[in-house]
Amino acid sequence: MNYPELRFWQKSRQMASGVYQLVQTFPEEEKQGLAQQLRETAVQIPTDIAIGVSGKYWEFTMRQFQAAKAHLYKLETLLLIAEDLEYIAEDKLDEFLETITACQKMMDGYVHSMKKPRRE
Repeated sequence: MNYPELRFWQKSRQMASGVYQLVQTFPEEEKQGLAQQLRETAVQIPTDIAIGVSGKYWEFTMRQFQAAKAHLYKLETLLLIAEDLEYIAEDKLDEFLETITACQKMMDGYVHSMKKPRRE
C-alpha cells in the first residue's frame, strides 16, 4: 500500500498543517522555542510513516512506525505544555488530542495486520 492511501498518514499530515497554523498565534518569544518544537515534531509524524511504508524490510518499517508513535506522544506533551502556558484553547487542544489518539489506534491496527515474515 502507498502511504498517501493510509488514513493515519492523511490525518497526521492534516494535523501537522494545523500545528503550523496554531503556532502562528503564539507570542513572538516562543517562535524559536516551543513553537519550533511543535512544528518539527508534527512534521516528523507523517514523514516517519511515509519512510516506514517505503521500507523493504519488516523490521525497518516497525522501527519507523515506533518513531512515529514516539513523535505522537511528544506532540501530545508539547500541546499540553502549550495549554499550560495558555497558548492553546482547551477545545482546540481536545481536537488535536482526538486526532493523536485516532492516529495511534489506526497505526496499531495497521501494524497488527502486518505479518512478521518467518525466518527459515
